[in-house]
Amino acid sequence: MEETRVVPEGIAFGGRTYAIVDALTMPAPERRWLEEWRAAGLGCVNCCVAVWENASEAMAVLGKWRLLLAQNADLAAQAASVGEIEAIRRSGRTAVVLGFQNTAPVEHNIDLFGVYRNLGVCIMQLTYNLQNYIGCGYWEAKDTGISSRFGKLALEEMARVGIMVDLSHCGERTTLDAIELSPKPVAITHANPREYVGAGGYGAGRAKTTEAIKALAKRRGVIGLSPNRNMTKKLAATTLEEFGDMVAWVVDLIGVEAVGLGTDYCPGHPNTVRNWWRYARWSRETAPEASMKIAPHEGWSEWMKTQAGLANVLRELARRGFSADEVAAIMGGNWMRLFGETFVPAGAAA
Repeated sequence: MEETRVVPEGIAFGGRTYAIVDALTMPAPERRWLEEWRAAGLGCVNCCVAVWENASEAMAVLGKWRLLLAQNADLAAQAASVGEIEAIRRSGRTAVVLGFQNTAPVEHNIDLFGVYRNLGVCIMQLTYNLQNYIGCGYWEAKDTGISSRFGKLALEEMARVGIMVDLSHCGERTTLDAIELSPKPVAITHANPREYVGAGGYGAGRAKTTEAIKALAKRRGVIGLSPNRNMTKKLAATTLEEFGDMVAWVVDLIGVEAVGLGTDYCPGHPNTVRNWWRYARWSRETAPEASMKIAPHEGWSEWMKTQAGLANVLRELARRGFSADEVAAIMGGNWMRLFGETFVPAGAAA
């Protein structure tokens, strides 16, 4: 089969250039990871910059990322709309959409959603594993769903200011409630189907149920299937063909228009970062010893050592008989459609 080729605007294959969107990555703020994005032909990334940070800490991290992008404008630029994403990609750079994997930086202050959106934060995950004022994460033994007070208001405010809702680490009831209650379609930026992968490395709760995935698609949402070695059926031993099997299974389940990719690739962090990601300041526990032996971006499947492996996924989809338009949708087009529906503040022109 023909090889893929990285070109300034994406990945060239079969006489077509594909725009690639990675719906979740969380690198350290360093130029070398921007260089990796270009080497991988990425047109756009959802770059997570905060999880447990409070408001002042989140502002400091945002300042660091905005400065990094300004100083490395030859490689990447911040984007907050589909138009900006396309313009940056066509200039031969990677469009960076800033996001949070938790609403901790909001500190239960509804006005801060708009403040962060004005700074270019266009994606927020409602919860990160635990329960908060909005809903429950998947670690909780009992998921009580979206709060009828602050949770409902938060969903309405996120839709109003133009922040896309992410449900990747949310519990089942919270996921289903958010899909139903959000005024706009929502996303699962990085997760795999529980019915297909089973427990994976993070446990069955981290994967999404068939009921949730179907409900998401029915409301025009998108799920980002992840090659993260902790979320696939056979972990790092999962082959490219087996990952393709999962993509095909989900497409058959909910339709090609609801499927995208989210690597959850988090390079540049020390092994000990897992203690912060898991427990922050709310617990004195430490991450399992086995998981501390290698950094988060190490030990992945041979075909997905870095985000450059997304080109392998593209070739695998084509090998399976997906049409060029279907491949384009999965590799980035579906995310662009959803960004177009969710990033636009109320009353603003698309």
